[in-house]
Amino acid sequence: MVEDAQRLVRREVRSPRSAAIAGIVFSLLTSASMILLYRSVTVNPADVNTGWLETWASAASAVLVLVPFAGIAFLWFTGVIRDLVGDREDRFFSTIFFGSGIILVVMMYTWAAAVGAIFGTHAVAAQLSVDYDVYVYGLSFMNQIIGNYFLRMAGVYMLSIASLWTRAGVVPRWLVIVTYVVALGFLLFAGILRFARFLFPAWVLLVSVYILILNYRSLHDEESSEELSREPSS
Repeated sequence: MVEDAQRLVRREVRSPRSAAIAGIVFSLLTSASMILLYRSVTVNPADVNTGWLETWASAASAVLVLVPFAGIAFLWFTGVIRDLVGDREDRFFSTIFFGSGIILVVMMYTWAAAVGAIFGTHAVAAQLSVDYDVYVYGLSFMNQIIGNYFLRMAGVYMLSIASLWTRAGVVPRWLVIVTYVVALGFLLFAGILRFARFLFPAWVLLVSVYILILNYRSLHDEESSEELSREPSS
């Protein structure tokens, strides 16, 4: 029984750490992908030509490599964050949280697929097509996904996890408040603020850093308890 309890403690400590690592990986990969293609958000349709496409082709190739791993890391982060709530989770909010997380990954992959389609079309048919309207359409489609629908679904994701945290009491109140404020901002102003797409990876990074701190404190408390238990009683 004692050994089973020790294994359970080690599992509970290890799970938050894996969530933190996955969250940091997601934040770095997603932020890098968005930075690489941030110029496509403000591009003037008149500037979309062969030279522009060739200039940003390398950045698009890098994004196509990074995004799949970012999606995998986000699913891992979502699963372990839900596991952190444990038996105190609310099934309603847990279903919304898990479902919105899957939709977010699908939207990320759709965004990356749009990027690949734009520059892949140019690479294959550059000598055949001179109508750049199709590329402008692709860029607009790409920006609508990541700057509008992705962020609003991120708002749903954050509202649901903040509600779970409130009911379970597993995180401090300041983190719950920050999550609610940013989530409402996404729902109301996602399509207006262009830099808002960087806030969601930043929020995931914030949660991940908090989990690492919590993990460190748990390990430190466990080691202190073990040292006290070894000390002979006077």
